Amino acid sequence: MTRSFQLLTISIFLLLILPWIIQDGMFMDGMIYATVARNLSLGIGSWWHLHLTDYLSPTYLDQPPLTIWITSFYFKLFGYSMYTERIYSFSAAIINLLLIRALWKKININRPEYQNYWWLPVLLWIIPPACFWSFTNNMEENTMSIFILSSVYFMISAIQKKSNRLIPVLLMATSIFLSAMCKGIQGTFTAIGFLAYALTIDRSYMRTAFKYTVSIVIALAICGLGLYLYTPATDYFIGYYHTRILNTFINPEMATTETRFYLLLRLLSEQITPILLCITILVLSVKYKLKINSIAKLDNRKFALLFLLIALAGTLPLLVTAEQRRFYLVPAFPFYAMAFSFLVIEHLTKLMERLRSTKLQSIVKLFSFAIIIVTIILTITNFGTAKRDKEMLSDIYKIGKLVPQNSTIAIDSELFRTWVLHLYFQRYYGISLDATAENKNQVYFLKRKNGSELSNYEKRDLELSEFNFYKKY
Repeated sequence: MTRSFQLLTISIFLLLILPWIIQDGMFMDGMIYATVARNLSLGIGSWWHLHLTDYLSPTYLDQPPLTIWITSFYFKLFGYSMYTERIYSFSAAIINLLLIRALWKKININRPEYQNYWWLPVLLWIIPPACFWSFTNNMEENTMSIFILSSVYFMISAIQKKSNRLIPVLLMATSIFLSAMCKGIQGTFTAIGFLAYALTIDRSYMRTAFKYTVSIVIALAICGLGLYLYTPATDYFIGYYHTRILNTFINPEMATTETRFYLLLRLLSEQITPILLCITILVLSVKYKLKINSIAKLDNRKFALLFLLIALAGTLPLLVTAEQRRFYLVPAFPFYAMAFSFLVIEHLTKLMERLRSTKLQSIVKLFSFAIIIVTIILTITNFGTAKRDKEMLSDIYKIGKLVPQNSTIAIDSELFRTWVLHLYFQRYYGISLDATAENKNQVYFLKRKNGSELSNYEKRDLELSEFNFYKKY
């Protein structure tokens, strides 16, 4: 019976990601990371001197560099089509899924009756809209989540091991450091893991938890010191502090909401479907008057509380600034999914035993195959289409066929703030857009339609939708 629901979960996972990830057009942040990674793979810039375009962030310092480093290897491996960053994002989604599965099995290593129910936390993880949206738009949170999940897996390994616990503790610290190298200090929230375990599962573990937490902090400090002693890394992170972190607190233009509690409201809306699914399981359990093992139920509540504390550690610090976006929550989603799963798992196992039937299995399998067929149809239908910026992309492709790659196109100051225009031109053609006072010396000029004509330039008829394109006489 559980295999049928495993198949159903995988089919839903594919439906929510595959048909949409293959479409052209991408959220600006995802395009930034792909563009910088593409440049790095071509030798434009270096590991500690990342480059976006010649006129927009020629020295890119907005995020720690690890995700971009990894993505640049994908460009070297898969080439420079629009699908390379999409292959990376999809592989990150699969790795996240496998890590959630592995973590669930690891925690329940002594409870074989729960082992095959890994599909439940996977399902509760992927169905919040921000989660599958993040993977279809190449967000850095995708990579960060890999290391976050790895850190908790190593934490559980350390707790379960009878000896040689130092190795998984150091692996946990390494994973936390790599997470921070993706997204900054917010990637360190699982460092509270051992203390959360002692508070929720085993109070006698508190002394050991404190020792391991101190060990993790020391290991992170050593890694930080190593970066500090390496001048290029120091220069990069000083620039990152002033460009990103400091601006987040002092620059009102960075604010995305008027209330610091926006993400809490967003969290509730994102988790409403997982919550409703869990409520449905509990209601069915009451309806069928299932006998629930009270000891197992108590133990599960403790694990639910553990993962809820970890999830909140990944959520509440995000409220300190007014720059809040829903995808910032994605690294915490696996732990909300784990918490909800432990709250209902005993009810679900009893319910599955009660409803076990060949007919129900056949219905679930049939529904799963139907979802897979729909996924295939949507993927084929969406192939070659754009989910956003359709007219802009059409214009860019027409211009890109005419202008030599790695050239510069002049634009006016009004068009300069159309950030994604810079990104598409640079990502697909290596073309930079110049809005400086001297840009009239450029061979090509681009501006929005219905504006004044340009002297010394000839308008080219490319049948563009949004822009007029000119070439110098």
